[in-house]
Amino acid sequence: MDRVGDAIRVMNMAPFNGATRVRLESVSSRLQIEHREPADQASIDAIIDPAVEVIIGYRVPTDLTRTPSLRWIELVSAGVDHLLKNPPWARGLIVTNARGVFAVQMAEYVMSGLLQVYQNVGLRRQYQAARCWPSNAATSPLMGRLLRGRTMVIVGYGGVGREVARVANAMGMRVIAVKRRPHVRFEDGFRLPGTGDPEGLIPEQILGPKDLSVVAALADALVVTMPLTSQTVGLIDASVFAALPPHAWLINVARGKIVDEDALVAALREQRLAGAILDVFREQPLPQASPLWDMPNVIIAPHISGGGHDGWTILAELAIENLRRYVAGATLLNRVDGGQEY
Repeated sequence: MDRVGDAIRVMNMAPFNGATRVRLESVSSRLQIEHREPADQASIDAIIDPAVEVIIGYRVPTDLTRTPSLRWIELVSAGVDHLLKNPPWARGLIVTNARGVFAVQMAEYVMSGLLQVYQNVGLRRQYQAARCWPSNAATSPLMGRLLRGRTMVIVGYGGVGREVARVANAMGMRVIAVKRRPHVRFEDGFRLPGTGDPEGLIPEQILGPKDLSVVAALADALVVTMPLTSQTVGLIDASVFAALPPHAWLINVARGKIVDEDALVAALREQRLAGAILDVFREQPLPQASPLWDMPNVIIAPHISGGGHDGWTILAELAIENLRRYVAGATLLNRVDGGQEY
């Protein structure tokens, strides 16, 4: 990889601003970066470029004979489930993802949702709209409840899960984590300095998926942050909802298909679950006919928990660091393990 003097052609399809593009280009004089607008799959497949070696973007060319020099894909997404039907790592490409880039935004989304619930923000807004003051404010349902001392079970303990844990722990919550390999505590992926839990020290326990229903019984909040793989489809199913206490809330910022949506709707309707904070769904956009829209104990967002301009600023830091490493022939951050599908 470290070929002194050789030019490295890079095609960037991330919507970085002008200043960020200059920073990318200044990483090395060997880099020849072409900036293009984000493209759909058809546009990517139309590319014929025998020299391009690196693509920064969301998609991968279907026919690699059109890009025979392609070696590395820097994904602008943390999830790689959209690539599983034709995995680029199985075709010899290095794939790195954006794991950790959206962790801070998503953790703030999780905690903002829980604070809305525990501080009865929706009801307070109703009183405000009605220009009404409760007769006895000290005993009214507008009074908040403490998050401190509550138990959060985080399903998936990668970059997002660890930042959620850090913020929840700072607010005095008890944290239990569930992850595929509970014996592996250390996380060496990309993260902003001072964020996350790289050594895995925050959770009181780190358990495997087989223990999910057991720890779900302890949860005041069950937060789903794990990647979608063939092993995690439908993992949060009726048995998990049956184990959750009726006062618990489900928060999903991962992928909609990890949660059995029919089982979730049934649990909400039967009041076996206090509510849900959902940023992702089985089908997106969420169909107008979905009963989730009308449920008063459901908070819906359109898959934007990790979004905003801040995300592109943070992604640029990862891209710049990985370009430095690529030029130097060093190990890249966030390399996707095809066997684990993330």
